[in-house]
Amino acid sequence: MTDSKKTYYIKIDLALWYDRNFAIEADNEDEAEAIARQIARDQTQHLIGRDLPTDDSGDWTYGDQEFTTVYVEENDDA
Repeated sequence: MTDSKKTYYIKIDLALWYDRNFAIEADNEDEAEAIARQIARDQTQHLIGRDLPTDDSGDWTYGDQEFTTVYVEENDDA
């Protein structure tokens, strides 16, 4: 009797989401967004290129870091 099991290679992407709110003083929405994005990049530089180790058959390999702006709105309290 022969073993009928086959080997399959599967790649899984892991997406982790973090978010943070910023209060930025700027002349307009575009400038405020640009400043907040730069701060976000600066604060997350230590995550770039970091693999996640596992106890078994291989680590999770770092792939990418992407920033998405959810909203920019002016504070009406002033």
